Amino acid sequence: MLTCLRLMPLSLLGASLFWLSTETACAKPPSLIQMKTEETVFVGKSIAHNADVSWMMDQSGMLSEVALKKVTSFRRVASEFQKLPLNKIKQQLQNEFGPLYEIISTRHYVICAPRGKAKAYGGVFEDLYESFSHYFALRGYQVKAPEFLMVAVIFPDQSQFFDYCKKDGVRAGQGLLGYYHPHTNRTALFDLAAATAQEDSDHNETGLIYSRISADGKDMAEALRDTMIHEATHQVAFNTGLHTRIGENPRWVVEGLATTFESDELRSHTGGSTNSLSRINRNRLIWFVNYSRTRREKASLRNFIRSDALFRSSTLDAYAEAWALTFFLVETQPARYSRYLKSISERDPLQEYSADAREDDFKKAFKTNIRTLEVDYLKFVDQLTAELVQQN
Repeated sequence: MLTCLRLMPLSLLGASLFWLSTETACAKPPSLIQMKTEETVFVGKSIAHNADVSWMMDQSGMLSEVALKKVTSFRRVASEFQKLPLNKIKQQLQNEFGPLYEIISTRHYVICAPRGKAKAYGGVFEDLYESFSHYFALRGYQVKAPEFLMVAVIFPDQSQFFDYCKKDGVRAGQGLLGYYHPHTNRTALFDLAAATAQEDSDHNETGLIYSRISADGKDMAEALRDTMIHEATHQVAFNTGLHTRIGENPRWVVEGLATTFESDELRSHTGGSTNSLSRINRNRLIWFVNYSRTRREKASLRNFIRSDALFRSSTLDAYAEAWALTFFLVETQPARYSRYLKSISERDPLQEYSADAREDDFKKAFKTNIRTLEVDYLKFVDQLTAELVQQN
């Protein structure tokens, strides 16, 4: 019996891998499968796997990483994976958050918010989605439709938001105003009205990769609104195929796109003006100019592309450079930038994304020497700065 118990996980692992490989090779829709471990039960479809792990997506769009050596049973539940019906998603959210919240759906979202406020938030999220899609369509890239409705949860106050952060494994702090989590596929924020009654004692951004904007001298309501746009951009980008929800995404790519869409002018003028100045993120530009003139090392773009280190050592400088580089690329090489995003998102998400591979992908996409591109990039920023000064 001890021998059988030792062999059983190995045979289950082999059966699981054989089944997953067969599912991957078939053109037909994936099956709905169940994997059990001693701790939990996973029901959904496998979206990526190797000999060690399977990433499972459940019927609401949430992701879980399953260690195959821990699987104790495996079976097919249904011949075809199907999403949960909208009424069941709403009921799950209602059960999770309780009667003080209302749950509404829009074309692309399910909004969970304090009663009487969900519709207004839904409008903001839908406007962002339309601006995002239109922006890329004008530049020759049709983003794919999200597979699932995207969930946004708005809490009535900061305290309840922080409680939810802890459940989500996100470190809460006064500088954290909201975040998008690629595994739950939810954006979480707290209510704008509540923000106006609070003092923001921490004016530094957190180091969390998918979290927030700090107040940076703005009042809390304005900072929280910017956070909502920033995190909603993350959510749309991860759900429309521009980023992958598992595996490594260069952080400058993820944050660069989100900071680009912080600009109200860019979202409201998605293609009409040929003047780049009309689409800048003014706060990020001003910060980057100060950084580049006082602290930025010469010829540092190559390291920035290869590594996320600057985000850990100097977060605000990294965000500013992510914005500046992204804005330069989308304004001067939009087709290549779109292809670059596509190439990154189509990588094997379970393979390490080395510094050399990051650099190679960048050079291949933009067909240039990085030092040459850096010269052009900094000249572009200098020209924007000169135009901004002249305008003022």
